[in-house]
Amino acid sequence: MAESASRISAWWVLPISAVAWWVCGFLPWLLQALYEVIGLTEASAARPAGFLPLPFTADDAVVGLVVMALIGGLLGGLMSGLPASARAGAAAATTGTLLAMSAVGGGSWWLAVRGSVPGDAAPLGMLVVAGAAGVVGLAVGLLVALGPAALRGLALALPVVLVDGWLWGLLPGNPVSPTGTWWIFAVALGVAFGLAVDSRPIELLGWLPAAGIVWVLQAAGPALLTVQENIWPGSALTEDPLSAVAIVGHELGSAAVASDGHQLGAWVVALLLGASIAALRLSREAADESELSEAWA
Repeated sequence: MAESASRISAWWVLPISAVAWWVCGFLPWLLQALYEVIGLTEASAARPAGFLPLPFTADDAVVGLVVMALIGGLLGGLMSGLPASARAGAAAATTGTLLAMSAVGGGSWWLAVRGSVPGDAAPLGMLVVAGAAGVVGLAVGLLVALGPAALRGLALALPVVLVDGWLWGLLPGNPVSPTGTWWIFAVALGVAFGLAVDSRPIELLGWLPAAGIVWVLQAAGPALLTVQENIWPGSALTEDPLSAVAIVGHELGSAAVASDGHQLGAWVVALLLGASIAALRLSREAADESELSEAWA
């Protein structure tokens, strides 16, 4: 009863999830604009004439949009766990996140068509990229907040391999681009493993498929960079955007059979951290059950 009373209303989740998608998800983009204003970094020649809510014309636009929109969607979806009602929380988080995506995307489109971006920019394509990544992130966040423990590690696989790009983007002058930082990866993977255990030690078996998915998706960053490098006016990828799927598939397929770039030491740290978090969660659950049994005795 006390836990339900401490939960917030689902109505509050609407604005919170909207803010989480744009302000938190696109915090690196917002900070980079602030750094230019206060003089910490120099303005790029590729910048549009004015501020755009979404980075349509940055050098790392494709990769940055994917990472920030996905992280924002994840945070927006996680807000669904705040109310006592899971159904109301999911509806509010979904609505708030989609409203934010529509408002920010619409604002960016309006500014773009007014001539604020260079003629070779592709605002429509960037809107599609941001929308798709945001929806994927939202689904991940909802699954982590409301889904079974066995699926949390699987759901967090993509954010785990992309989160270091988001973090590095917070620093002045740094693009939002995954670099495979071993300690960020180790911490993120360890937390994902730890969250994949709720109350039963058998849930540790869920680490096996989660680890397999993360192993393959560690090529997601290089794959996105490869796609970005092949985008220019008149390129084959520009003429046939669906060919990006083949490029990403090739990169992921190669990662499945090669150990290069997987930083095995980071996996050891991740497993140890995950085991520690899982042990704490299991011990807390056991203590709660013991207290409940004593209360009924």
